[in-house]
Amino acid sequence: MSQTDHTIGETLQEGTIASVDYTGATCTVQLGDLVTGDLPWLTGRAGAVRIWSPPTVGEGCLVLAPEGDLANGLVLLGTWSNANPAPSASPDLTLIAFADGAALSYDHAAHTLAMILPGGGSAQIDAPAGVTINGPVSIDGDVTVSGDVTAAGDVMADSVSLKQHRHSAVQPGGGQSGPPAP
Repeated sequence: MSQTDHTIGETLQEGTIASVDYTGATCTVQLGDLVTGDLPWLTGRAGAVRIWSPPTVGEGCLVLAPEGDLANGLVLLGTWSNANPAPSASPDLTLIAFADGAALSYDHAAHTLAMILPGGGSAQIDAPAGVTINGPVSIDGDVTVSGDVTAAGDVMADSVSLKQHRHSAVQPGGGQSGPPAP
């Protein structure tokens, strides 16, 4: 094998993440018996838009080492392995699966966007100018509102209309009316 062939063979090397320095945004990679020094990993975006999704120990990767020089290598994350298999086999699904069981997915065949949070999980939206939902909304659980509620249409409570209901046992004077009539 020529020196050129040897250098080309060392330019791309498969490995697994050995350690992660979150503050420095670097990691070390296990390449057979060798562990690299700290190397930066490649991310989807690192400019005005930035994506933070650090590698995990044991994750498969590819080290890009210009001219075979590992000291100047870059780590390309995300190769599947037996320890970290693909979370889906569907060609119609784009899925982000998190270690705690949370998932964010879009099924483009069914046109369905889904977010799953594990027990005890919560979601938060901060939108000072408001949130608009166009379409019917179903809520399975209690709703608490700390401000006013405005409805352009009727409001129903257990089939009793807020706009159309009548009260029974109405009395003149200072008496109280009865509950809404069905």
